[in-house]
Amino acid sequence: MYKIIRSFVSKTAFKVWRMKKSTKIAIGITAAAAAAAAGAYVVKAQQAKKQERSVKSLVVEDAIKRLPIRSSAQESYEEALEQSSRPYVLPDFARNNIGLTEYDDFTDTFILQPKDRFSDFVIFYIHGHNFWSDPSKVHFRFYRKLADALGATLILPVYPKAPTYHVADVHEMLLSRYRYLIGDKEIAPENIIFAGDAAGGGLVLSLLQRLKYQAIAMPGKALLISPWLDITNTNPDMVTVQGTDPLLNIDKLAFQGKEYAGEVDLESPVVSPIYGDLKGLPPMTVITGTHDILCVDSLNLEKIAEAQDLDINVFTFVNQLHFFVGLPIPEAKEALEIIVEEIFGVEDCECGCDEDCECDGEEAPDNNIEDAAETAEADVVVVEPIDADEV
Repeated sequence: MYKIIRSFVSKTAFKVWRMKKSTKIAIGITAAAAAAAAGAYVVKAQQAKKQERSVKSLVVEDAIKRLPIRSSAQESYEEALEQSSRPYVLPDFARNNIGLTEYDDFTDTFILQPKDRFSDFVIFYIHGHNFWSDPSKVHFRFYRKLADALGATLILPVYPKAPTYHVADVHEMLLSRYRYLIGDKEIAPENIIFAGDAAGGGLVLSLLQRLKYQAIAMPGKALLISPWLDITNTNPDMVTVQGTDPLLNIDKLAFQGKEYAGEVDLESPVVSPIYGDLKGLPPMTVITGTHDILCVDSLNLEKIAEAQDLDINVFTFVNQLHFFVGLPIPEAKEALEIIVEEIFGVEDCECGCDEDCECDGEEAPDNNIEDAAETAEADVVVVEPIDADEV
């Protein structure tokens, strides 16, 4: 074997020796680049291991840090004012690539069917984007994965945005759509999952409290992803986390939250639900990452839940960004698997449920969760230009 290898190396070296000088230089540059890339990967792998995270999540975060991100909402105020005054139009990407379509006769509410429907759940998803912006491609891709993983229909109400509109307008629209589901469509409330990310996560928690006070049947479960639960942004721990968060900015969010609140006090549970009465609400699952300034809200919620013995499970991912569930990283897949387990109530079952089967015994596709959670098969991670509004 040694002779064969030595012979191969000798022949290869002879071929290189006979090449033109320019070709030799090109080969040398390519080899050097490959060696540098390999060396960089080793360094990243060591960093990732030390930080208890995947290499891909570290690479994606480093790429995001190099992107231009606007840290001031005032700079884009006029643009946001003009955009928020226009009727929402579903992007071609969401329609053609994701599969979203208008829900019944609504022009601001959309429906997404799973590839394989194997549960009775309906996801009422309230999107994020700091109350100012509409869903992005990152959101749309996640909706597809979530619907497929849960085998559930997803309803997406695109609520009116600040600074043109305020909290009263948003609540009115969302509550109207929810009443439509449980009234006109006769969907059992216990089969509805209130889900939301960032600002949408805060809306989920505030709307649940409102439903409770108005004695309206509440959904069976709730899912909060990187939720914004306190728009005062006065938690001092946010300052500590800010240095590790390349996406969100404390001052920018505070300005946007104030515009959304309008005349409502910033500590009112209507806009900052962390200050409200959390007893008597449906079971909640919360997903957050420690490189997200909003994680302090989730950690605060966890303390409240422990003190009051509330049915709230908070899953904190170390060194992960805001809305990391939408990024092409292994941690996103892990988070989605946790969501599936939390919604169905068990870890291991042929159909994804327990003895009291939510699926009526219908077996889910073996690769459903894995396929839905997979966000990128390519070896090369491509991060599209975004700013903080993108997630």
